Amino acid sequence: KILCLLLRSFEYSQKNAILVPVAALGVGGMLVCWMRSRHKIKTIEMGDGWWGSGERPLHGKEDESIRPFKIETSDQEIEDLHRRLDNARYTPPLEGAAFHYGFNANYLRKVVAYWRNQFDWRKQVEILNQYPHFRTTIEGIDIHFIHVKPSYVPHGRAVKPLLMVHGWPGSFYEFYKIIPLLTEPARHGLNEGDVVFEVICPSIPGYGFSEAPHKKGFDTIAAARIFHKLMNRLGFKQYYLQGGDWGSDITKNMALMLPQSVKGLHLNLIFISQQGLGGIISVMLGAYVPWLVGLTKEDARRVYPYMQKNVYDLVRESGYLHIQGTKPDTAGCGLNDSPVGLAAYILEKFSTWTDKSFPHKDDGGLESKYTLDELLTNVMIYWVTSSIVSSMRFYKENLTKDPFLSADARNEVRVPTGIAAFPQEIVHIPRVWAKRLFKNIITYTYMPRGGHFAAFEEPKLLAQDIMNFVRKVEQL
Repeated sequence: KILCLLLRSFEYSQKNAILVPVAALGVGGMLVCWMRSRHKIKTIEMGDGWWGSGERPLHGKEDESIRPFKIETSDQEIEDLHRRLDNARYTPPLEGAAFHYGFNANYLRKVVAYWRNQFDWRKQVEILNQYPHFRTTIEGIDIHFIHVKPSYVPHGRAVKPLLMVHGWPGSFYEFYKIIPLLTEPARHGLNEGDVVFEVICPSIPGYGFSEAPHKKGFDTIAAARIFHKLMNRLGFKQYYLQGGDWGSDITKNMALMLPQSVKGLHLNLIFISQQGLGGIISVMLGAYVPWLVGLTKEDARRVYPYMQKNVYDLVRESGYLHIQGTKPDTAGCGLNDSPVGLAAYILEKFSTWTDKSFPHKDDGGLESKYTLDELLTNVMIYWVTSSIVSSMRFYKENLTKDPFLSADARNEVRVPTGIAAFPQEIVHIPRVWAKRLFKNIITYTYMPRGGHFAAFEEPKLLAQDIMNFVRKVEQL
């Protein structure tokens, strides 16, 4: 249309003859720019932040030193815990309720008795300290992380840096069983490939031994920026990322923020909404002719009946999300004061998110996949650091904005991506749906078993999938 108008003006006045080639040149240039922009990778602006107490200092550079850190405990800490456990009050559960109303109080009494009389926090502190811990100050707050290097690297093998990010209500401790599989695969029967990792596991700010932000607004984009700064401070220019739960969103944003630094992104949970007419049609047709909309038989088995698995089940499991996304401090103050309340609140998730059938069991199935020592060690990390409230605030910071208008929702991930789809995960996202956001899926694996806490529950399965993904990326 623009060209037609310009040509008419050329017919009426030769004085304007010069406009035609100039305008054509301009339109042509716009077309070229548009074509280029279609192929240009859109990124999230990295920006900067300050999360320390008070105003950001006007002068002086931030201390960028990497400081060794050791977890410690004391008699006073343990005595205070025991006193609170001794004074706990319980409400008897309804008959036959199992875990359908939340954590069953009869089983909770057994957990607390073990915690009070048999759980050895000093021994668990020694286990936590078996890997090297560090802290460094980034954007005004102290960031905690563990950094584990392989003790032996076979000749000719390059060590790949891998950043692994946890979620809620987990911690860096979730990765303790998978770390040796990744750093010393040959010792654990995983020596068929040539992939060896050094693993960096940070605590999200506000979780565990990472300092909580002192300002409002700390979201997954801010966490992504801080973890990029951490990896850069450790001397890495390119690295692999792995995450589930909040770790999935943080590492995805890292890939959107600095794609040139991310060699590959491996996820065991992805968040994709079935928005728009195309999404609705895909869901409707998938129930009857899954192959027509790109769904496999396994996808159909995991997704349908859709309302049951993607609406009712999610509503049942997401009450905590609404509380933490609106008024985290109110609920959090009770949990921060009561170790029994904290354990019930956290461990209930390790029941229902590990296996969807576990709410039918009187003990929530907790000890069928984990030991009480493992579960209580994760609870203790929240307890001794008083971090439950700040960890819950992370929901409010991320959920008070329109998720479909955020910068990360509008951009596509184009770095090589691997997806491990565990069958007991809260939601299942088929590959064909994932491709709407992740444009370069290298591996997509239907995992044979396992749920939300993949590294904690099925470390060998997850390690094998990560290695397979990285091996394929390295061959590109």
